[in-house]
Amino acid sequence: MAQKTEYIYNGGLLTDVRQLTPQMSKISVKVQDTVNSEVATRIKTHYPNGQKLKYQSPDIWKPNAAVVNCYNGATESLGYHSDQPTYLGPRAIIGSISLGVAREFRVRKIIPQESDSKEKSKEASDAEGQIAIHLPHNSLLIMHAEMQESWKHSIAPAQVIDPHPISGNRRINITYRDYKPSFHPKFTQKCKCGVPTVLRVVQRKKENLGRYFWMCYVGNVPGKEGCTFFKWAEFDNDGNPVIDDRTKAEANVSGPDSHTDRS
Repeated sequence: MAQKTEYIYNGGLLTDVRQLTPQMSKISVKVQDTVNSEVATRIKTHYPNGQKLKYQSPDIWKPNAAVVNCYNGATESLGYHSDQPTYLGPRAIIGSISLGVAREFRVRKIIPQESDSKEKSKEASDAEGQIAIHLPHNSLLIMHAEMQESWKHSIAPAQVIDPHPISGNRRINITYRDYKPSFHPKFTQKCKCGVPTVLRVVQRKKENLGRYFWMCYVGNVPGKEGCTFFKWAEFDNDGNPVIDDRTKAEANVSGPDSHTDRS
């Protein structure tokens, strides 16, 4: 599969890439309908002047990829993080399905700071408090367009859990995502290592808060050293990347094309 030689995660190639199962594809239709309905409602009721956010795509959200994780037992957890927008683009929306044993999903607001101290920024975020959301079996949680830029989320370890009659102590998490054709790796700026860079956003420093940038992530691969590549990302108001002529030439195309489902 082409996806095994194209998509990068944490500086290395994604190798465990599979086609969506028929059941996952069937469910994705229901997820798509629900997410788009909720997104439309949120824009009308929560966002300024009833308008979408800057860089938020006006297109229908179409899940064409899914990340699947299994949490086996009460102690398996995932620390606070934001999902990378490298293939999703800015203002990404994610639909997260929980199956099996119920677990606690926690979110924490990111508080920008004048200081460069990450510890002080973390303390400020902790002072704002955390929100805990109970995720029962067969539930859908939507991470809306402001989530990855302004919040971090986690799956907290539990002291005790109530086993599910089928999955036992396991929780299966399926996060449906909309991989944008215009964010395919062939359109991504390559670093000095010759590897497609990752897209990130400034979350803590007030002077550049909300700005996106491309950077080398090869150094995250054990035993490898990355380079110092850094470049501010440019998008139009709808979150489409401004692709320079050199990147287009390297891709040997004049614009983005479609790609297949993956999980």
